[in-house]
Amino acid sequence: MHFSPRPNRAAEIRWRRWGDAAFKEAAAADKPVLLGISAVWCHWCHVMDETTYSSPAVIDLINERYIPVRVDNDQRPDVNARYNMGGWPTTAILTPEGEVLKGATYVPPDAMQALLTQIADVYADPSSRLEIAKRVAELKVLRAGRPLSPASGQLDASIPAQVERTLAEQFDEQYGGFGQEPKFPQTPALHFLLDLCVRSPNERAQTMAQKSLHAMAGGGMYDHVEGGFFRYSTTRDFSVPHFEKMLEDLGALLPACARAAALFDDGVLKSVAFDVKRYMDEHLWNAAFGAYGGSQDADEEYYKLDAAQRQKRAQPYVDPLIYTSWNAQAAYGLLEAGPLLQHGDGAARSSWTERGLTVLETLWSRCAIDGLLCRYYDGRAHVRGLLGDQAWYLWSALSAFSVTGDDVWLRRAAQLIDALEALYDPASEGYRDRLVSGDEAGRVADPAVPMDDNALMARALASYSAFVDRPDLAQRAKAILARYASAYRSMGSFAAGYASAVLDVLQPPVDVKIVAPWNSAQAQEWRGEALSRAKPALRVDTLDPARDTSRIASLGYISAPEPAAYLCEANACFARARNAAELRAALAGLTQNVSAAHGTAT
Repeated sequence: MHFSPRPNRAAEIRWRRWGDAAFKEAAAADKPVLLGISAVWCHWCHVMDETTYSSPAVIDLINERYIPVRVDNDQRPDVNARYNMGGWPTTAILTPEGEVLKGATYVPPDAMQALLTQIADVYADPSSRLEIAKRVAELKVLRAGRPLSPASGQLDASIPAQVERTLAEQFDEQYGGFGQEPKFPQTPALHFLLDLCVRSPNERAQTMAQKSLHAMAGGGMYDHVEGGFFRYSTTRDFSVPHFEKMLEDLGALLPACARAAALFDDGVLKSVAFDVKRYMDEHLWNAAFGAYGGSQDADEEYYKLDAAQRQKRAQPYVDPLIYTSWNAQAAYGLLEAGPLLQHGDGAARSSWTERGLTVLETLWSRCAIDGLLCRYYDGRAHVRGLLGDQAWYLWSALSAFSVTGDDVWLRRAAQLIDALEALYDPASEGYRDRLVSGDEAGRVADPAVPMDDNALMARALASYSAFVDRPDLAQRAKAILARYASAYRSMGSFAAGYASAVLDVLQPPVDVKIVAPWNSAQAQEWRGEALSRAKPALRVDTLDPARDTSRIASLGYISAPEPAAYLCEANACFARARNAAELRAALAGLTQNVSAAHGTAT
């Protein structure tokens, strides 16, 4: 277990790991469970280790009257999703059945001693225990009758427009970003706005995305010495950051900057994208494992120093663990951003692609067990089958296929989709957030069908279906999204990722079908030509005549005597190119037609 890097006594608490064994021990000992959810990068988690969990009275009280369980948020997002009390650290006092008796975030030493004493005394009282047992039974009945996901609504084209209006209402005209302080990057919202701009000119969406990115990159939320974004700003104007740096954020902000740079010819954001990658490579890259570490600690004093002063001090701790979804997201960002930023420089472009592919290879070789990926790797793979890890790898693998034309990525996608049937719930028409194995503890035993991860799965299934002609998966993608077609309204700006998925399904990208040997110079040139264009929305599919005979025949393409590239919508092709110049002209014409249809010049 990881504790604060500064002096503390938190390890003197006899922490158990999350699992059925700890809750059985609590039941046998007739004690409540103290659940502490922390994170390696979390400043106030460190403070709690140094203060509350270093108090001799608190240590003795916990060890004598509780079964303490410590969970790392990054390693067990499924536990955090069910028990987080509004931030980190989370302090939750549970029954042996896993029901919450009391919850809080940071609790100072004196208040913690009083709270723990009060709860332990109440729990030890027989009459109170009867009331607790009654309430636990009622909660179990309630949850057993609760549907995993909301009833289906009507999936229609108004959904993206509604989410766009919500973002416009929350947009901070003065400082950029959304809402008041504290301000988080809200990367799904930024990417949704860019998705709108890719499909048609949208000055309002452009302003919201571009101004927000500039505000974050130009203010205190960016490390102007070593590079990289901090996790969020404590102030409305992005001037005072919370100083941890997270791969989860960087892997999404890098392609957001790259996409905006390419869409709007924004040289500042292009430089920021390069600088983010430099930071990730220099500070987070774990060469021993071949992927990125998860985070770098918050250290307010360190980050206030200039470059010369920092060189005299040890850098804040970097978590070396490899988290699957965060690395897959970073790989996707590199694969997407490289062609956008490096067009015309093949060597530079390939370095971004190679790094992204390296990360995906690492995840597959080190974290995949029996077809499903594990959550994290520290020399061994742990926590198999969380939906977010599978969804991000699947989405990134499809990007790898578009960028390389190598069908190994399609084969891996197929394996993953087949294995994911173990998480699919037909009654809910969606994927559960984790495998159900029968030995889960507390609320983790109750499955969930989360909107964000299912929306990403829907995007991936729709894309995979377009590559391999699987209409059943395209239909499943629509059914998944329909489940949330009413519920998304209550999510506000947090429905942005869902809205992006709806765009992909209802307004799918134009397919660029390249019929040529996948690793030929011509195929590579054509892929580069398509992938380097920020708009319109494109999906690149390489069909090798020696490899994809049946697919080529089913689409009715001519694979001989010379290679060709086709532009298609729903397998209906409207343009054919015989060389890169013709493809370039066809793509330029497509962009002009989209812009003209909306009254805007390219």
